[in-house]
Parts: sequence; C-alpha cells; structure tokens
Amino acid sequence: MLFDYSGTLFDDGAVLTPAGVCAQAARRGVALAPGEAERVIAGALAAVDSPSGRAAREGCDRSAARHRAVWTGLMAESAPGALADAVYACLVDPGSWPAYPDAAGVLRRLAGAGLRLGVVSNIGWDVRPSFTALGVADLVGSFALSCERGAVKPEPELFLAACEELGVAPERTLFVGDDPVKDGAAARLGMPVYLLPAARSAGRPRGLAAVSALAGAVRG
Repeated sequence: MLFDYSGTLFDDGAVLTPAGVCAQAARRGVALAPGEAERVIAGALAAVDSPSGRAAREGCDRSAARHRAVWTGLMAESAPGALADAVYACLVDPGSWPAYPDAAGVLRRLAGAGLRLGVVSNIGWDVRPSFTALGVADLVGSFALSCERGAVKPEPELFLAACEELGVAPERTLFVGDDPVKDGAAARLGMPVYLLPAARSAGRPRGLAAVSALAGAVRG
C-alpha cells in the first residue's frame, strides 16, 4: 500500500505557526513578536499561493535545492533576509507537521497484517524524520520522494519506483492520497486508488481506518 504524505498522513493545515516562525527567527538572531510573525506568515502564504506563485512552484519539488530557492525567493518580499530562511525552516521542520491521529495506528495495523508500505510524495525535503518521530519509520519500505527522484506526480516514475522497491505489482497496490489529479494518476498504472475527502479538521482523524478494508479487498 502506498500513501501520499501531505494532507494524507500528516496535517498540512497549520504548518506555519507564529510560535514556530518566532523560534526559527530567534535561531537566526532575529527577535520577532507573535503579531509580526503572523503578518510575515500571511504575506508569505499570499505570495506562494498567488497565481504567479503557483506557476513558479510548478515542478520545484524535483530537487531540494530548487524547492528552497523558489520558496524563499517568493517569500522574500514579505519576509526579507533571514526571515525568509526562518519561514522556510519552519516549513521543512518535522515538528511542524503533526500526524493525523489515526495515521500511526493504521500504518501499524497494515504492517502487522503483512502489507508492504511505501510513501510517494511531491515534496522538497526528506520526510523520513516525520515518520521516525511518529515511531513508524521502520514500517515503511519505500520512500519515493520527488526531490530525490527528479520526478513528480502525476508522472508515473514515483509510483513505479515505489512498487519496484516493495516488490509488488502496481495492480496489487492500493494508493491512498487526497489529490484527484496527482494521486489519481496512479489509476493509469492499474493501481486501485482511494482518495480522502478534501475537507479536514485539525486534530481530527483523517478517515484512514477505511483503507484497512480496502487493502483486504486488493489483496484478495
């Protein structure tokens, strides 16, 4: 079984927080009040999520260096100098990405049932520390990350690389994600796909328990 990272196993809803950005700024010798941090975050998000920002970010997950350069460049106007580095450091900090409450339990149950697990993600940094912190890194047999492979979903390379590393054919592999285009592309390779609903609430289960039954159907 393959999982997406952001919005599927780990909560992407509140990654950039005033406390997190203040802490990262302090490490860089910049004193930042929570109110100032809120304004910096709002400006940074407005820049990266604008039409031009989205266009600039297209494909930047193909390498860690490119991801960092694009994101810090977009944030530079609202977060000049060390502040852009502070915001970016908060973004890529494993501590900024809480797992959904049902993520660890579901992964453990699936691994206990003998399923091989992998992660396929368009991401600009190494997410393994997030799984280590959650205590489930040893359950994941493949991390197919775009910044390490030079390919991005919906391209087939990441999906196929994970299947090859797990030693399982695509048609015997269930993909779980939240993006109809990028994650749904796994279906073109013969993979059954389960898409989680777009609506989500911070601190609430993501609805991952349902995949246990689906995994049994795929195996059967």
